[in-house]
Amino acid sequence: MYKYVRLLIFLSCTTVALAQNPIDSLRNVSETQTGMDLVKTLNELSWNYKNRDLDSADYFADRAILESGKLKDDQAIASAYNSKASVFQARGELDSAKIYHERSLDLKMHLKDSLGMADTFNNLGIIYDEKGEYSSAISHYFRALEIYEEKATDYSKVPMVLVNIGIVYKKQKEYEKVLEYYEKALRIYEENESDFGIVITTGNIGSVLLSLEKYQESIGYLEKAMEGYRSLGYNRYVPYMMVNMAIARDSLKDYTRADQLYRESIGLFEEDNNLYELSNARIGLGALMTKQGDAAKGAEVLNKALQVAVDNGFMEFEVKALKELSKAEEKRGNYRAALEYSNRYAKGRDSLFSKEKTESIVEMETKYESEKKEKEIMTQRAELAEKELEVEKKNYMIFGGFGLAFVLALIGYLFYNQQKLRNRQLRKEGELKAALSKIETQNRLQEQRLRISRDLHDNIGAQLTFIISSLDNLKYGFKDMGKDLESRLMGISDFTGKTIYELRDTIWAMNKNGITMEDLQSRIINFIEKAQWANKNTNFNFSLSEGLEMNETFESTKGMNIYRIIQEGVNNAMKYSEADRIDVRMDKQDSNYRVEIEDNGVGFRTDSSEMGNGINNMKKRASDLGGAFEIDSEVNRGTRILVRFPVNQGVLAE
Repeated sequence: MYKYVRLLIFLSCTTVALAQNPIDSLRNVSETQTGMDLVKTLNELSWNYKNRDLDSADYFADRAILESGKLKDDQAIASAYNSKASVFQARGELDSAKIYHERSLDLKMHLKDSLGMADTFNNLGIIYDEKGEYSSAISHYFRALEIYEEKATDYSKVPMVLVNIGIVYKKQKEYEKVLEYYEKALRIYEENESDFGIVITTGNIGSVLLSLEKYQESIGYLEKAMEGYRSLGYNRYVPYMMVNMAIARDSLKDYTRADQLYRESIGLFEEDNNLYELSNARIGLGALMTKQGDAAKGAEVLNKALQVAVDNGFMEFEVKALKELSKAEEKRGNYRAALEYSNRYAKGRDSLFSKEKTESIVEMETKYESEKKEKEIMTQRAELAEKELEVEKKNYMIFGGFGLAFVLALIGYLFYNQQKLRNRQLRKEGELKAALSKIETQNRLQEQRLRISRDLHDNIGAQLTFIISSLDNLKYGFKDMGKDLESRLMGISDFTGKTIYELRDTIWAMNKNGITMEDLQSRIINFIEKAQWANKNTNFNFSLSEGLEMNETFESTKGMNIYRIIQEGVNNAMKYSEADRIDVRMDKQDSNYRVEIEDNGVGFRTDSSEMGNGINNMKKRASDLGGAFEIDSEVNRGTRILVRFPVNQGVLAE
């Protein structure tokens, strides 16, 4: 996760925060104040302390709540609730922060304070974003943006929300959208010479460049932002930039500097008790330690991060920690633990980044932009009608007939523009209908695949299970049957059992539009574990090279062919090789994937031995992948099977 710094509400406090000894001045003033003036000063003290001393910030927020309660003034109480929520948010206690922001929002809605409501909508958007509830986050941001664009007199409100919207799109990996919103915000800050806004947006652009793998350029932006935070006195945000620079250094293989930056940022987040950012920095350090070969230490650091994420509801970091723990345990040879973490990660990932969530976010933006354009059109129509009336009156009095002709020409021009707009809208509606039709067709195909897979499982699977049961009953019901018949019945039972196993694999593939490298890894590890359990005297090893991308996705039939080749190769080795070691490897070289199965068994002569159905099946599957099949074996020197196929063969586009 490439980190960013958010823009919080009440940036008006920053001018006070930058003055000489602002806290001492505010505390001196508070000793002589009462009523609403005292509540405002206590709120400013809480916001100033928030970036320096959270315990003091909490103390002044509580005092603001107490004093505003005495006044029985809803506006004062609402502002005090915001201060309290901000302290909880800075500590990473998101549920508590959400409660106080919602209390503040209820009061502002009762008071019909639209700008105050927009402030709280923005702050709630940040809470939902950090909890991984992106649809709710984007909904609240757009509600805030709509009010700010219509009513805000403070220029900084609009770019603040634009940056926060960009952050949500960044988590969805919509980097073009991210840059679009960040650049809009940066233009507004530069036009208004806002040092604070420019610094924050510069740091956020640096984080986007990490996603685009422009690491040196990213470091330049991040260093500039870090210097800006220090010069403005916002040292609390310096470790955010350190974490991003650590990611850039890690990607550039400058591991020593990356390790140093991670550890410095962890120390600063611990001092600030910033649990949210602390868990993210620990994940980065743990992953780096695993990469450098110390998987045990890496797993220890990652487990600390996972515990904090689970305890505090940081869903995105919980998912990220599970992914890195799976890698660490695999490096340590703990395949069962690696599989468990991988399965937990897959469930969390599907929950966090589901297609429905992404579509919901895009739908909200489209809805917002449509409503905004409709309002602009209505406003323009009203303005044009008003101007038209004024021109008509003046020209009627002065020019008479010439004025009338001018008005008619203007009306014709407006009608022409309106007709163009209508045609454009009709074209857009047609495109939308076509897109919806495509989605419905895809949904129907998916439903058909699911129905077929259910029928296979419920009907054919049940019938095969009944056959096995019936054969077992025959074996026990006829105790005097001959050995030949008993052997034949056992052979049928074993064959039926294998058919059920292969049927389950087929159903698994049918239920997926595509099979990721991560899905394939989990399935193969599961198969290897079962093989290890059934063959105690054989040592199985499975490895994927670091060059393989876990999110790379194959067509379901292609992914199934890869899995079946490995399954057939391992089964042949177990049956015939008498090996005590079987190795399975998958890597990428140049423009080809490579799947290799090797044993140290008895081997055979490939020039004189007849190839069985298993090897012929592997050849056929390799051909379906558009690749080549090779087998190399010598008597008493083992057997090696190699399948190569092009990288772009069977890989789905992202």
